[in-house]
Amino acid sequence: MAGFFIEEDFTFRYGQIYFDNIEIYNMSQIDTFKSAIRWENNAQGESSVTNCAIHNGYGWALHIKTSRNILIQNNTIWNFRPVGVAVQTS
Repeated sequence: MAGFFIEEDFTFRYGQIYFDNIEIYNMSQIDTFKSAIRWENNAQGESSVTNCAIHNGYGWALHIKTSRNILIQNNTIWNFRPVGVAVQTS
């Protein structure tokens, strides 16, 4: 998961993902929002998932929530049970 967090001492932390030409197989958790790849509250930095094969999960493939500067391009996503790609308030 890539996201933006504020620690107890007000330290700001954020994550970035750069995936290109990789395979993600059998990831995600059933009956949860824990997808194979997810971004949550990621308002800083950039991320990209390009030219990837993402497949065979019991949960969601990609979940983008309250985030920006994310590039999803030329991917093949298949065989996820409830949702392939979900984008919320982003």
